[in-house]
Amino acid sequence: MFEYHCKKILIANRSEIALRIQQTCKSLGIKTVAIYAPEDAQASYVYQADEAYALSLQGFQAYLNQEEVLAIACQARADAIHPGYGFLSESFSFAQKVEEAGILWIGPTADTMLLTGDKAQARALMNKIKVPINLGREFKPVAFDLDRAKECAQELGYPIIIKDSLGGGGKAMRRVERDVDFGAAWHAVLSEGKRLGFSGNIIVEKYLVDARHVEVQIAGDGERFIHLYERECSVQRRHQKIIEEAPCRFVAQDVLNSMYDAAVSIARAVRYRGIGTVEFLVTDTGRFYFLEVNARLQVEHSVTELTTGVDLVALQIAIATTDRLPLSQRNITRTGHAIECRVYAEDPSKNFLPSVGVIDFLKVPRGPFVRVDHDLCAGREITPFFDAMIAKISVWGLDRNTALANMRAALSDFVLSGCITNRILLSSILVNKDFVLGRISTDWLANGDVLQALCVNQVDHGSSAIELEEEVVVAAILQQALELRAHAQTAARETPGQRSAWRRSQWK
Repeated sequence: MFEYHCKKILIANRSEIALRIQQTCKSLGIKTVAIYAPEDAQASYVYQADEAYALSLQGFQAYLNQEEVLAIACQARADAIHPGYGFLSESFSFAQKVEEAGILWIGPTADTMLLTGDKAQARALMNKIKVPINLGREFKPVAFDLDRAKECAQELGYPIIIKDSLGGGGKAMRRVERDVDFGAAWHAVLSEGKRLGFSGNIIVEKYLVDARHVEVQIAGDGERFIHLYERECSVQRRHQKIIEEAPCRFVAQDVLNSMYDAAVSIARAVRYRGIGTVEFLVTDTGRFYFLEVNARLQVEHSVTELTTGVDLVALQIAIATTDRLPLSQRNITRTGHAIECRVYAEDPSKNFLPSVGVIDFLKVPRGPFVRVDHDLCAGREITPFFDAMIAKISVWGLDRNTALANMRAALSDFVLSGCITNRILLSSILVNKDFVLGRISTDWLANGDVLQALCVNQVDHGSSAIELEEEVVVAAILQQALELRAHAQTAARETPGQRSAWRRSQWK
């Protein structure tokens, strides 16, 4: 059992990741504070928290308001802030403000976040410690640099990728195939980076065709460092992962061992504190190149938890509150195989166009080796104001084939009506021969022919009768009707702003 010195944590995030952090905190006896935008007032994570505070802004901007989030943490007398992922999780300026306010930041130090979050600085560090990096150069966003950057692209040879040095996860990044398209992509990256508050410094790199995306989970306390093995994340759309696995069965073990060593070397070089991920690209020849460090909890952390048995949120809290890594490398072992699928509210057949609507039916898969992270219910509105990911389905099996079978069954049992999702696309991928045999790369789903073949008659429009027997549908609808009625009766008596007397003072 890890040691913890913390009584109350504010979770500076929303939806399923807020619920995930709450689950660990509850098991540790730590109280949680939720924050919510108007669109999230009825979300489950708000009701599950010990205290909840409304934010003044709307949409995703509400969760980026550093001053307000910090003020709420002080008002609630929170001992610590956990940022989850996205939003403020990799904001070194926010981490610095939290530390200056005397509140514990559950994550790396602000200095580490600044160094690892800037891809230009990270590339310089990799050169210093002899970790392989992809060919490329950094440019400032001034007029004459466009011409120099274009010359660099020509020297590297197309395809290339243009990205803001603070970009990632598909944001402020563009792949360019032809010289004639360079200028438009350059300005698009600059514009998107400016809108998102990124650095404005641009990196032009050689794009590695047919490379795999493999990442290594790390943990450290500034003095000691370990890895928790790798995750395969090559199935992507728009440079964003949609299926992740652990372990990676299609890269030689000696290559993986070298990647573990490189990841731990990076953690040691920056005196890393907390948990994080070092991401690599691996070519078909077995060569690997540093991509970036994600100084936070990853969306796909579930597959590492399922295969190692380590609660990564608990590990984060333990390191942050004791300044000590409670595990050694020999404590970390793996068993079996885990897969995660991200369910998005989007239409894959229409270039992944986001989908919105009100959920009128929901059936979530269950089973001994199935985990579903979500904050969904019938009556919940899927809005355009947040990321399109609405759920994560994770499964475990003794081997990859068993895990694949478990995931296929889980996806067939996940039914949501009211908006279009990518569920059937995910199911199609899981039975695709190339995927099953591991013949995939980060380019695989970007291939128009592959995507078209996967999407033919494969759009999940959310019919509540898909793959369900009539009597199961009727029983499920009746059960949900009873639950909704009970919920409505409760909500009529109690709302987030007006709870029963013993909780009223906690809801702001």
